[in-house]
Amino acid sequence: MRLTSLMLCGIFVLFGCGSDEMTAPVAQQMPNYFPDAVGSRWVYRNPEGSEWSRAVTDGNSIQGEGFQVFTYAPPVTATELDYLKPDVFRVTDNQVLFVIGEKIDRYIQNVLPTWVADEFAGLELDITVEPITHPEFAFCQLPLAPNLQWDVFHTNVKGSIVLQNLVLLQFPFEVQVRVKGEVVAVGSLETPAGSFEETYQIEYKTEITQTLFSEAETMQQRETVWFAPHIGIVKIEDESGVTELIAYTFPKTIEE
Repeated sequence: MRLTSLMLCGIFVLFGCGSDEMTAPVAQQMPNYFPDAVGSRWVYRNPEGSEWSRAVTDGNSIQGEGFQVFTYAPPVTATELDYLKPDVFRVTDNQVLFVIGEKIDRYIQNVLPTWVADEFAGLELDITVEPITHPEFAFCQLPLAPNLQWDVFHTNVKGSIVLQNLVLLQFPFEVQVRVKGEVVAVGSLETPAGSFEETYQIEYKTEITQTLFSEAETMQQRETVWFAPHIGIVKIEDESGVTELIAYTFPKTIEE
């Protein structure tokens, strides 16, 4: 599994009336606890030294009212299952929710053949996934607090592996994913993007159980996130190393 100081810019809106001009004052607005305004952008450096970014680029037009859209550069690949890189998210009064159902389905369809490559070497495989409505990934509870624990995500994906396009040669499979979250520490943190006095260290424990041929295999993963209120994710650590926030920008609000 792979999951963020206001830069001051002068923005002026001029209203003309004859030869008279008035400049609207610029209000510096504090971003939400989890920043979700269109135009918000974060830049990260991964363990390999490469940079990637995400930005809130759309609101409500794709999923409906209350949803926001993340756009990534470079784009996230179909074989990458990173809960912390959702395409769509929403913020409620007490939760930040990531929409990752389609991401899980795509991942299983692309990766499952590699899991069973030894058993079906040389044969054509087709993966079918039973349609279900996945729950949303509860990235965090609002507001965060020390020692807070919650159920982040639980889904059960069922489907079949079809060999050589023959219906009689198909084998059912099941993939169950459980994620739990816990705030394990609160403290200050420094990254290339700056110093943050209050960050919540969240540990996500993921358990993936794959059942095929009546045999179950379980994999466990851990991922740790440092979240700064009103800023976002500022650091991520997993088995591949550390990803850090190196820059971020938020839009300004102009008052007339």
